[in-house]
Amino acid sequence: MKRTLLSSLAIIAIVSISLTSCSKEAAKDVKAEDVNKEELVFKDFGPEPLVIDIEDYTLSNENFRTTIWTGSKIQMTLMSIPVGGDIGLEQHIGIDQFLRIEDGKGKVYMGDTETNLDFVRDVEDDFVVLVPSGKWHNIINTGDKPLKIYSIYGPAEHPHGTVHKTQADDTDHH
Repeated sequence: MKRTLLSSLAIIAIVSISLTSCSKEAAKDVKAEDVNKEELVFKDFGPEPLVIDIEDYTLSNENFRTTIWTGSKIQMTLMSIPVGGDIGLEQHIGIDQFLRIEDGKGKVYMGDTETNLDFVRDVEDDFVVLVPSGKWHNIINTGDKPLKIYSIYGPAEHPHGTVHKTQADDTDHH
């Protein structure tokens, strides 16, 4: 009986691993028009037309940054900032940025130089942060759970399909 149970568990584990691998491969082939509310697929769908529940996607994203759509004029990314973490002090020349806090709490810093971040605001669920081109900025997670953000850049900031599992993976900005 024990051997049969262990054999059954081993078979279930192998099938489960196989299905996970297959679904990851299948996600690469999913087209924007095939996305539905029940299945969240994290990939860059741009520049194809796309309609998604942005709240579901933002709250479900576990990566530091996931590019979800890249077009010729704008780009949308999802971010999950760990407790105590930040997006990293950065400046975008020629790019305006819109960030929406979907869940969590943070502190926004902006300024004309890296050392003079004189614009400071607390943010939380449903707040929007608008960053003008050329402004140095950072958002620090001051809450007790991951800070969930979606961001729109105009024009696009990251290469099509960018995924940074952690902040350390974002070698372009640090």
